[in-house]
Formats: sequence, C-alpha cells, structure tokens
Amino acid sequence: MRRLAALYDYRIVNVNVNILAAGAAAMGITVGVMHLFETTGFLDTLVDWIGTRHFRICGYELHAEKLVVSGLTFLVDLIADVAVYYALHWVANHMPRRKARPKHAYASLSFMRDATLVQFERALLSPILYIAALGLQSKLLHEGRSIAFATSIGFTVGLLISRTLHTLWMLRAERKAGIKSAADIVGPDPSPPTRAP
Repeated sequence: MRRLAALYDYRIVNVNVNILAAGAAAMGITVGVMHLFETTGFLDTLVDWIGTRHFRICGYELHAEKLVVSGLTFLVDLIADVAVYYALHWVANHMPRRKARPKHAYASLSFMRDATLVQFERALLSPILYIAALGLQSKLLHEGRSIAFATSIGFTVGLLISRTLHTLWMLRAERKAGIKSAADIVGPDPSPPTRAP
C-alpha cells in the first residue's frame, strides 16, 4: 500500500488516476442526469421545442432526439468532469502536507495554472475522446440500446483512448525536463537499501 501511495505522489500518476476518477464520477453523474431527463420527459420537451423530429443536413437524415441526447450528454459530462478533476488535483498536488512531493516538470506552477494546464492538454485531446464516446453512443442508440448503456460504453472506450495518449504526452514532458518520473521507479523498489549495523 505504501508503494502505491508513493507512486500516486508522482504527478504523471495522480493526474491519470484523478482524470479517470473524475471521468468515472462524471460518467455516473451524466448517466444519472440523462436518465432523469428521460424519465421526467425533459428530453421530449426539448425535442418538441426544436419543432421537428427528423431533418436533413448534407444529405444525412438526423433525428432530433439523438442530437439532443448527444448535446446534453456532452454538456453535463464536461461540467461534472472538470469540477471533480479540479478538486482531486488540488488534493493530490497542492493541498498542504508535511511530506514533500516528488519533483515534476510543472512544480513551479500555482494550483490554478497547473490544473488549467492539465485541462488545456485534455481539451486538445478531447475531440478524440468525444468522437469515440459520442460516436459509439450514437451507434449503440441506433441499435436500440438504452441511453444509460450506450453512454457508459461510449465514454469508457473514449476515456481509455484519451488516457493512453495523454500519458504518453506527460511522459515526454517529464523526460524533456530531465525529471525522474513514476515510470522510472515501477521496477525495483525506489527506497535506498539499508545497511546492516
């Protein structure tokens, strides 16, 4: 357990863990909110407000309900994910504590700049996340799956793809800064050997 805690102290590890935790929490929030919108009739009200159930754009027939579901899913997930991540990032990297954290390439940044940099990097990767997540969600909805199932599967796949790419990006930044990262200590135990008296 101590070794896992030591690994979590490394920014490259806790950023990934926190993003996955925020993504899981946001997915739960999003699924819950979308289920609530579906059961209360809010989705139907929005579709009725649009005024048409089907329309064509560039030769493609689009269903208003599926567009509303995708748009609301994106908005709810984005707000929930960012809010949860900021809280977790502060706890992992900036909350005052006695034990010093390992050095990292962004140690000189304030909490807001550090957390916002992570969000900026995520924003650059977000088209990949949302194309995979919403594309798979839409495909599963067209196959007759429930909103909850389609959203869960879509965002799980999207998160796995984007986390892999972001990890490679952060690892490259650590290497360029010449900072020893968690990837360097996964093998042998990082604690120095003790000498017998």
